Amino acid sequence: MYLPIFRGRQYELLALEEEAECNLFAHSLNLESQIIPIIEPINLTTRLHRTLSTFVERNSYVGVIFNPKRELTGITSEEIAEFISTIDGSNEFVLPVIYIDDNSEDVFSIITNLGYDESNCISICLEQSLIPQALAFHNDKNQFLYTLVGESRDFTRTLANHCGQLVLCNDRFHKLQRNSDYANNDNEFFSSDHLYFLSDSFTGFSDYSIVGNDLMIGGFAPRAVAIHIVYINADSQDLYVRHFVSDSNSDITNPAGKFSEALDKLMSWVNSNHFGTPALEEFRQLQTEGRYPGLGTIKKLSIRQHLEVVHQYFQSQLG
Repeated sequence: MYLPIFRGRQYELLALEEEAECNLFAHSLNLESQIIPIIEPINLTTRLHRTLSTFVERNSYVGVIFNPKRELTGITSEEIAEFISTIDGSNEFVLPVIYIDDNSEDVFSIITNLGYDESNCISICLEQSLIPQALAFHNDKNQFLYTLVGESRDFTRTLANHCGQLVLCNDRFHKLQRNSDYANNDNEFFSSDHLYFLSDSFTGFSDYSIVGNDLMIGGFAPRAVAIHIVYINADSQDLYVRHFVSDSNSDITNPAGKFSEALDKLMSWVNSNHFGTPALEEFRQLQTEGRYPGLGTIKKLSIRQHLEVVHQYFQSQLG
């Protein structure tokens, strides 16, 4: 099971919505080879409503964090609950997710008032200092569906058998300050979690895709355009990420030209290695049309590529 976490920005939501329309995500909570994305809302927007509705319409599961980090948003758990309640069928396919913190019990009460049972809830405990709080919270509710934990043995030694099934969660994307810096290491290891999570006694694995665990909202015009493409290394079966970076990076002018430079590198690599996903085909179409779609669409397609590669891996394991 793969449970990637997304921050709820528009391009992330669009990536999830488009993949949900293609039936990429879990239709059952009991199969290991499935994907259930988790959304941490920033704002309660029409786009978020449409994305969640698409999951419900497609009978696909999606998690929503009911107590998002305050650095990201000022919306309350009550507001999120009211928002979710307006989506027909949400009780079946929108799974509540709770960060372990001082207010977890209050958030859980809000969730149960929506009609949810603990067996359809997910918790997140990624800080070792919060392990005692996680134990206290799960003391009378250990039938949670999943609990996302960090890589330290302290989590598995202490929380195993107390918090539902454990899912390994780490930020695997090596984020750099400038896009141009990715050219210095354009092909790097991303993760082997998909290969070893079961043998390491986890039910699933989780990360922040190619976005990273970044609390920043907004941004600025970059000097360079970088396209981040996750793929499976044919020799090791590990996930790698390849960075395709523009060359004319002396200033912020001509983003369309910068994108064309990066895209030509990407498509040359794709053609040489015979990679194929729907996301890569959309990049190919952009090259054919000579069209610059904007940075948000580039990020959206890179996220879709990552999801599609993991999905293809799971499918390959089914025989």
